[in-house]
Amino acid sequence: MGYNLAEDLEAGIGYWVRLYNSGVTQLEGYVISEIEIELNEGWNLISGISEVTSIANFIDPGEIIIPNTAYTFENGYINTDVFNPGNSYWIRAYQDGTIIIDNSGLAYRESNFDYDISGTCNSLTFNGISLFFGIDIPENMKLSYSLPPKPPAGAFDVRFNGGWKFVKDYGEVEVMSTSETITIAYDIKIEAGEHMNWVLTSESGSEYTLEYADEIIVPTEETFTLEKKAIIPIAYTLHQNYPNPFNPITNLRYDLPEREQVTLTVFDLMGRQITQLVNTAQESGYKSVQWNATDMHGKPVSAGVYLYQIRVGEFVQTRKMVLLK
Repeated sequence: MGYNLAEDLEAGIGYWVRLYNSGVTQLEGYVISEIEIELNEGWNLISGISEVTSIANFIDPGEIIIPNTAYTFENGYINTDVFNPGNSYWIRAYQDGTIIIDNSGLAYRESNFDYDISGTCNSLTFNGISLFFGIDIPENMKLSYSLPPKPPAGAFDVRFNGGWKFVKDYGEVEVMSTSETITIAYDIKIEAGEHMNWVLTSESGSEYTLEYADEIIVPTEETFTLEKKAIIPIAYTLHQNYPNPFNPITNLRYDLPEREQVTLTVFDLMGRQITQLVNTAQESGYKSVQWNATDMHGKPVSAGVYLYQIRVGEFVQTRKMVLLK
């Protein structure tokens, strides 16, 4: 799919026109009160009639129009339900077929789009154009969050790779912009998860952590990556076990700011080794392991006070825990 130069304008077809300056240009023609338009499967650039018309007035006997896919262009693609005379609009069809636009004022069809995710999930808004993330969309609704083909060079556009307005937890953001900076507003309603953050990374490697709701102004780049990233601890730490006292299972948590060889050992109060829970190299992050109150042979130990000790390089820390029976 591409753009071709046109000399004659055909009723019902949409066109891109580039202007030197803002202003008004008059085009002479005849009044169109009804028009039949052949749609192809996929995206179609069309125009309406000589009066303002709601998409609810479109006669679509084959129900080929994909809900939520009528777009106008105002410094970026924006959803619309209204077609104004003289403007072009993108619309997506499930398959080839015919629709009719008229000005009778009758609503021939009710909207069957009832899956609006705006306001309920995370959003990234680039210069007023919003993308969504953090949730999965049912398969039969995904095309309703697709975007038309990119506009010609010199226009603004933002989208996830593949022409989507949404991703679940990872996506490449493609940006077309003529300005040196871009304003990005974000609103995080769904957290990335325990010890995780939503992170936006520019093509040059700058990282922006997305928390709560805020706005940033960043240098314009053609690509940004949105993903979940683990939060890296800033210090080695052995936390108090939970629950404590316990019977018979407890959780032992520790933090690793970098990859290291880790040993985590349980001793009795006499300093005798009961069992070793960890003895391996581990990547940085927040770690957790369970102890089920058994020794190195898998036999249950008696109630009492036990010590658990972590060794990571030169870092050593010991804590107490109480087993009840």
